[in-house]
Amino acid sequence: MGEEFDEAKAEIEKLRADLKLKTELADNLRKAHGEQLIRTQEACSKIEKLARELNGKEEEISKAKGMCEDFQSSLHEKESVIRRLSTANDKLRVDSGEKYKKWEEEKRGLVLALDEANEKNIDQEQKINVFMAEIEGLKGLLSASQKKCLEAEKNAKASIEMRKRDAMLLKLEEESRKVENQLKWKKEQFSHLEEAHEKLRDQFKESKKGWEMEKSTLIDEICSLQSRLDSQTRILEDLERRFKMCNEALAHEESRRKHLEVEVSEYKARFENVFTECQDAKSQLECMATQRDREIAALRHSLATKETFYKEIEYKARRLEQENQELLVSLKELQEAGIRESGNSSLGKMRNKLKSLEQMHRNCSSDLRAKEAEWSFQMKKLTEELDNYRTALESKETTVEDLQMELEICHTVILQLKMQNEEASTTLLVLKSGITEAQLNIENADTEARLREKERGENVSLLMRQLETKTTALNKVMTEFEEERQKVASLLKRVEDLDFVEDQRQLLQKELERYKESLEESSRSQLCFKKQALQTETDLKDKLKAVCDDLDVANSELAKEHEKVVSLSRKAKALDLIEAKCLLMQKELDKYKEALEQSSRHQLCLEKQASQIENDSKERFREVCDAFDMASSELAEKVECLFRRVDHLELVEEQRLLMQKELERYKEMVEQSSRKQLLVEKKALDVETDLKKKLREVYDALDTANAELAKENEKTASLLTRVQSLDQIEEQSLQMQKELEKYKEMLEESSRCQHRLEKQAFQKEKDLKEKLQEVCDALRQIEI
Repeated sequence: MGEEFDEAKAEIEKLRADLKLKTELADNLRKAHGEQLIRTQEACSKIEKLARELNGKEEEISKAKGMCEDFQSSLHEKESVIRRLSTANDKLRVDSGEKYKKWEEEKRGLVLALDEANEKNIDQEQKINVFMAEIEGLKGLLSASQKKCLEAEKNAKASIEMRKRDAMLLKLEEESRKVENQLKWKKEQFSHLEEAHEKLRDQFKESKKGWEMEKSTLIDEICSLQSRLDSQTRILEDLERRFKMCNEALAHEESRRKHLEVEVSEYKARFENVFTECQDAKSQLECMATQRDREIAALRHSLATKETFYKEIEYKARRLEQENQELLVSLKELQEAGIRESGNSSLGKMRNKLKSLEQMHRNCSSDLRAKEAEWSFQMKKLTEELDNYRTALESKETTVEDLQMELEICHTVILQLKMQNEEASTTLLVLKSGITEAQLNIENADTEARLREKERGENVSLLMRQLETKTTALNKVMTEFEEERQKVASLLKRVEDLDFVEDQRQLLQKELERYKESLEESSRSQLCFKKQALQTETDLKDKLKAVCDDLDVANSELAKEHEKVVSLSRKAKALDLIEAKCLLMQKELDKYKEALEQSSRHQLCLEKQASQIENDSKERFREVCDAFDMASSELAEKVECLFRRVDHLELVEEQRLLMQKELERYKEMVEQSSRKQLLVEKKALDVETDLKKKLREVYDALDTANAELAKENEKTASLLTRVQSLDQIEEQSLQMQKELEKYKEMLEESSRCQHRLEKQAFQKEKDLKEKLQEVCDALRQIEI
């Protein structure tokens, strides 16, 4: 019995030692569970921080999206401006072609005007020959008048009736005195009219000088406009060069774009593969999370059962200790009392109790061993899971740090883009200021041109009024002169009807002597006139030769200009070919723009899908806080989207720079075309000035010839008045009227030519102003 009791004590001590170990294990498990809870709380706090960072990054991504949309709207506006500029350039080309045709027509008109001037010179030579024939006819009339005088002398000798004729002669003398007084008065009026006519001529010459000054100013303005056209043509040439460079850059960009498309397709395939892997990983993570939750619930349930079992074991151990104490007390009593008989029954009971206790101990030890094996297996699993979670957390922390670095890089890139945009805005402001200054200069030039046009119109109206007043005065003088001629004709008819008296013989003899003297003087004067006429003929021939030489030179210059025009037409054809190429390139650019728009739309669709995925991921993240992989995958996708957007922004900026370069080249092309137009206008104006100078020389020669002919006509008129050949004087007056009418027609033609030239100059100025306004409107649209 003592041995069994000792064994029971030893077993009880073992059980106590096992209980201590199990209590220590339970404490360690509780500590591990508390540490695990602390770690899970820290992980939850980290996840919340990551969620906040994700929200901040989403806001930044939305801002970047807004910036991208602004850039796209500005690009669309610039594309519309470029299209407007291309239409304006087409209009300018069409206007230049029409103006070129108009200039060709004007040159043809000038050639026709030169032919007409040559014909007029030939007509004037014929008129000079006619005037020479008339002078010879006047000589024959003088001889006939001498014969008539001789016959009058014979009639005077044969006259007998003296008394009747004396009275008639007295009456005739009185009437002749009255007529002489009237003639003197009218001669004075004629002298006054001549003075007024000379004043009007002086005024007309002064007005001509003013017109020439105005023409010179107009020519200077046209030269300035031609210089502007030269500058525009040079700009157009530079634009052509830049356009070629742009084509080369476009080819390079096309190759680069193809390469990028290949890379994008590869990245898309990789992205799809990664996306499928991520989805698989997400599904696996979800399954693992559900399993983990289940295992945690099972562990919690097992812990509860173990706690209850541990409490029962403690209760049983206490109970066994109490029973042991009772047994010891009973043994002590039995030893003291020495009652063996009663001890047998108690020993039987004690043995039964010890056997039952041994069985209970054996059962408890077996149960404890099985549970310890289970707990050790579960502890190993938990340690392995904790190690896996730690490694996953470390990897995710490294990925988060990498993503933060990439975000910082993205922020730096965005700041650089903002700086570039600010620089572009400053350059645009500088361009706007330059454009406003150019517009102000153009407006000032327009106002000055309008004021000059008003002054010219006023001067022309004044000169037309003066010409009208002069023509009315000349008409009045001609009417008065015709009335005097009629009166003189009536008096001469009366003188022819009367018979000559003897007293009149003497008078007639005296008059005949006077007539003889006057005839001698007239013959002398006629000789002088002949000499002067020969000199004038020689001078006119020399001038005509000079004019013919000038006309030959002008024809040669016209041939050279025609060659230049042919070369310019070839250049225009070449420009048309270049324009066709430009149109083809613009179409290609439009195609590329459409492709870019499609790509942008595809990107928007992808962004929408990404936003949907983000929303789904947020919902899952709210539902499951432990889904680190989802957050990391979403961050990676967002970073990839940011990189793509940054690449897209870089492409947009490159396209914007290319479009700015294209605009500058187009501007230079327009300036070069304007310069070429100015050169062509300068050449046309030089030809016009040369032709005008030659026409002025011809008109001056004609004026001098007309003045000399007018002097000769006045001298012949005075001789015919002395000879009393009023009929011849009337004929000469009629011829003078015809010549005056012809000269009036010549003046009207010259005025019409001047008006035509002024209209052409005004039309050219208007066309240039319209072009400048179109360019200004295009620049304003670009500024807008």
